[in-house]
Amino acid sequence: MPDIEVALKNASDTAHEYARLDGDARRLEKMEKILFSELVNQSNESSVAKSEHWARGNSTYKDHVELMVDSRTKANLAKADWEVTLMKFEAWRTQQATTRAEMSLR
Repeated sequence: MPDIEVALKNASDTAHEYARLDGDARRLEKMEKILFSELVNQSNESSVAKSEHWARGNSTYKDHVELMVDSRTKANLAKADWEVTLMKFEAWRTQQATTRAEMSLR
């Protein structure tokens, strides 16, 4: 497989990994509000403020927030990998154009 084919395959894999991880993070972020509401409704506290405070202190909610942040971090790292891949491609393309220009000057 030529170098460009390998690079394109790598770019595609990187983009798909970023999309998958971003989707996972978005799903967890959307579920945060649902989980929070469910926990507030489970609370036996006398006021909404106390129920919300109880829900935020609940281990299920804390675990979900940690998972959500970890998932977003993984997605951000995958996005950085994708952006580096794009920069490498642009550098390669520039080098190819420079090489062609040098050939026409000879």
